[in-house]
This record gives sequence, C-alpha cells and structure tokens, in this order.
Amino acid sequence: MITIDAKALAQMQRVLRGINNGVPRVLVPAINRTLSSGQTALRREIRKIYTIKQKDIPTKIRRATRETLGGEIRIEQGMLGADKFVYRPHAPTSRRRPLYVQIRRDGGGYVAQGFVSSGLSGPYQRRSGAGRLPIRKIIAIGAPIMASQPSVGPAVNEKMAETLGKRLEHEFKRVLESAGAKQT
Repeated sequence: MITIDAKALAQMQRVLRGINNGVPRVLVPAINRTLSSGQTALRREIRKIYTIKQKDIPTKIRRATRETLGGEIRIEQGMLGADKFVYRPHAPTSRRRPLYVQIRRDGGGYVAQGFVSSGLSGPYQRRSGAGRLPIRKIIAIGAPIMASQPSVGPAVNEKMAETLGKRLEHEFKRVLESAGAKQT
C-alpha cells in the first residue's frame, strides 16, 4: 500500500490553489502510472519464482479518477492449471513418455499417470483405478498464493514508491507549465 501523507497533500494544494482541478490533474496520472508500473513489477517478481508467462498472471487494475483519487491492483482468485506453466511433452507422442511439470523455477517433477491429449488442452492425470476414466485436469497454484511470497511484496512496494515520486514531480511540473502558458 502506497499513501500520500497529509502534509505533502496540503503543500500541493497550496501551490496549485489558483489552478482549476490542480491537485486531481497531478494525482490521477501519477497514480495510474504507478499502478501500471506496480502491475509490471508484480508480474516480474512472480516470474522470478514461478515458470508462468506474464500474460497468464490474472491481475486487474482499478484506476484513479478525479472523483476517486486512489486505485488498486487486484489479483484474481482461483487456481491456475498446469498448462500455464512448463510441462513436457506438449503434444501426444507415439511412444509413452512420462509427463514432466515444473511450477517453481527451483523444482519440478514427473506426474504419475499424467498425459497430454490431442483433444484436450494441457496436461491431465488419470485417477487411480482399473480403467482409463476418470481423468482430471492438473491444477497447480493460485495467483494470490504466488503474489504472497515474501520476496514479491517488498519489491513491488519499492518500485511503486519510486515511480510515484518520479511521476508526482513530473505531473506537478507539467500542470504548472500548462497553467503558466494559459495565463500569459
């Protein structure tokens, strides 16, 4: 969680008091850029631990508006299938090969009775029994669990704080310059 203290906000209001909607014109773009940067940092930090692609990490951003000067990065609930991670073989083979699944970068292993079918997407596993059925899709881990790793949160917060500082300064200068150009 990144917050702007009341002292800095009061100083910003004092400097921008002559500009129409001055504070929201500074804060909204800065917050939104910080959220985008935080989402990228979150996905990068997760990828340092897990073998998932960035596009497969289910996150959404609720952006700031002039009415709501705040936003959030939301990580969707639910478990992700093993097809979002590294697995081999990717296609059915003519000879029987064991299914290898790697979720974490430092791990991985073979799945007993695991297989890949041409008609189904991703790896599946036969349940123990005499016949070929039932089968079930291999489920790996949830995105909130990946994001709750000890190394992820501090790195994302640090990146967001750094970006917010830079963007506030940039937007502050931009609004003052545009107001100065309009007044002259």
